[in-house]
Amino acid sequence: MRDKPRLAEFLAGCRDESPLLLGVAPFGMIYGIAALAAGVPAWLAQLASAIVFAGAAQLVIVQMLAAGAGFVPIALTSGLLNLRHVLYSASMAEYVRHLPRRWRLLLAYVLTDEAYAVAVLRYQRRETATADLRHWYFLGAGFTLWAGWQLSTAAGLLFGATIPPEWELDFAVPLTFIALLTLLLRERAGQAAALVAGLGALAFAALPYKLGLVAAILLGLAAGAWTVRRLERAR
Repeated sequence: MRDKPRLAEFLAGCRDESPLLLGVAPFGMIYGIAALAAGVPAWLAQLASAIVFAGAAQLVIVQMLAAGAGFVPIALTSGLLNLRHVLYSASMAEYVRHLPRRWRLLLAYVLTDEAYAVAVLRYQRRETATADLRHWYFLGAGFTLWAGWQLSTAAGLLFGATIPPEWELDFAVPLTFIALLTLLLRERAGQAAALVAGLGALAFAALPYKLGLVAAILLGLAAGAWTVRRLERAR
């Protein structure tokens, strides 16, 4: 009987995350197709999805491999892409700091754009239960996304060559992030990060090598992290 509330939270996270798989599935297939095109063995591409579990970074890595980029540029680019997780971590820290280390490590692993967007809204709702079991909801959302990412990667690796070019699955990538943006704009830290990053992208658009985008990312992260700390002090 004790496990029923935990299972209910876990399944609620699975349920609320599931609609986002409509955008994630084509994204994962694109990665699988791109990995094969870059000469990455299928087993290694699938292993990367299981271990790295970072869609945008994985896609950029295989594209840079196909272009013959070296280790250092690939590492720097993927690292910059994933800097946004610093903001996610800062936002979620106040909700999970009471958990044992094993839980924090597990939730850190499944902390992705889509899982964060769903889980943070659950945390922001008032908790009415005697025990706070919202980390089970977070785990359900993260697990659903992880499983969907593995399956979509496998589909891209297995059936990528048979997908008609006119399907143009690339549309799923920007649409997925637009959907996430609408969710994240509900909280102040996300609003601050989006506003500052947008202004930064415009201000530094003339910089070469797309460094303006890098600067915008860093400024947005700083604005979001500053907003999180300010809200924590105000409580």
